[in-house]
Amino acid sequence: MRLLVCCLLSSAILSAEAEEQMGEVEQWNAGVGYYENGDVTNALRVLRPLLLTKTYGARAAEVVAKLEHERGNREEAAVAAQIALRANPEDAKANRNFTRATDGLLAERENKHIDDVLKAAQGKDPGEMLKSATYDARSLLADSGTYRTNAPTRAVAMSDALSARATRLADVWIPVREVIANSVTNQEQAATILQQIGEAQGKTKKAAGELSDMDGEAYATMCDVENSFTRFFKLTAMPPAALAEDQIAQTNAWLGTDTINNRPWQTEALDYTRAFRQKFPAWARAYEAQAQSDTNKPPFTAEDQAKVSALSTELEKVQMECVEKGLSELQEKALDLIRQIQELLPKDNSGQQGQQGQSGQNQQNQDQDKNQNQDQQQQQQDQQDQSEERQQEQPEQQEEKDSEGQQDKQDDSQDQELEAVLKKAQERNDEHEANKKARMRKMPLSPNERDW
Repeated sequence: MRLLVCCLLSSAILSAEAEEQMGEVEQWNAGVGYYENGDVTNALRVLRPLLLTKTYGARAAEVVAKLEHERGNREEAAVAAQIALRANPEDAKANRNFTRATDGLLAERENKHIDDVLKAAQGKDPGEMLKSATYDARSLLADSGTYRTNAPTRAVAMSDALSARATRLADVWIPVREVIANSVTNQEQAATILQQIGEAQGKTKKAAGELSDMDGEAYATMCDVENSFTRFFKLTAMPPAALAEDQIAQTNAWLGTDTINNRPWQTEALDYTRAFRQKFPAWARAYEAQAQSDTNKPPFTAEDQAKVSALSTELEKVQMECVEKGLSELQEKALDLIRQIQELLPKDNSGQQGQQGQSGQNQQNQDQDKNQNQDQQQQQQDQQDQSEERQQEQPEQQEEKDSEGQQDKQDDSQDQELEAVLKKAQERNDEHEANKKARMRKMPLSPNERDW
């Protein structure tokens, strides 16, 4: 028996060595022999090296395309079918084989890409992903306006890098879309939101293509992309995250920092305050329910909740005055109100859901805010002078604001509808978490968790 096995192994080794020394004719004949005997693995192994040969390339490609297609390897089948077609562009059979190999391949690639992105996003908070993407979009917007001023070689390299960043940004919309699609029960509202997300994703992909082509329109497209990310982030940000962004925006407004994508910082601060106020009641109730079943969570008393509600109401009024008057005293008061609200919010150190994972992000945002303030202190005097010049230009700009008023009302109406749907989605998620906590409380302890 051992002798038989050794003989077979020696025969296999000799066969492999013989194949390495075979010419194209012998290799083709051997591959056809494997194919006719139904040995697909060896047929592909022997025939693949012939794909780029002049004599047998087309015939080998035809066989390889057929075998790969039967095995379900659509990509490999398409490559082989393309080689066969290039060798005989007018051949009807080669055209049919190529069409069959590539039919539906783009959709298959896109579905696989979506599956890969969703798999990579498992366990991640879509809100945090959207927040990070918003900051990336702002950075990409700034870079897309300056990269073409570099030397040609450097500009080409930068355009490729910026295009890759925009492509990754486009992928962020995939898990966001999935979460909303699974959370919204009203099909009509869901269709509207998903359409808006699809349009935003399309713009992001368009920006990636324009950056790759070094198209001068890339900056304008990126402006739309940044606006889309910021809009959805404002509508989905939970109160702790909204308040952290509120503090950054209000500080920038107080320092007179330049507008971001033509949006004044004071208006941004007001938007985040309104987002905070809109979501705070439901968020506070959800946190209180979780705190009752999780002793690691600090309490959030009804008294503190009432104080936060009153302070946020006052904050919105002060910021509305700031938008109209731009007084630094009012802006300082707004910052003080934000700090008071932050002190009242529960500091969740358990790393669980009460703060929606935002307490660490709040500190990060505050540190970023502090560094930004230090960098901007030296420019404060110049910015104040610019503020005076802008006040002189306000009468000329008033007519433009009036003409934009009607469009703003339409946008606000769409935002309110979208915000209502997202609120329902969040409430469904909170209800699901509360039910899960309740079931866990009713389940008996496992033996290793009992006190005895």
